Amino acid sequence: MANTDAQSQIAALRQDIEKLRDAVATQGADALDQARGRAGQAARSVGSAVTTGRRYVRSEGAAVAEVAREHPAAISTMVTLAGLAGFAAGYLLATATDEAPRRRSWY
Repeated sequence: MANTDAQSQIAALRQDIEKLRDAVATQGADALDQARGRAGQAARSVGSAVTTGRRYVRSEGAAVAEVAREHPAAISTMVTLAGLAGFAAGYLLATATDEAPRRRSWY
């Protein structure tokens, strides 16, 4: 009798486990569908932002090219000054290290 009672309890537990498994699978599928929907919306909004940004960069690039055509001396001066500023910053960073000079013996 105890054996039959244990078997019926095991069968009931198996049914409960199957119901829980089905519930979890349904919730997982719903969550996946929601995530896909959100990802699609995000992709569409990013696509429009990229298109807008691309137009802006193209128009600004055209404006810079026009200024460079009108004032070539000013552009070359600015490029030279930017190069000198980069060189100075690199030099200052290189000489600012606290590392002691390494001495190598030549023998």
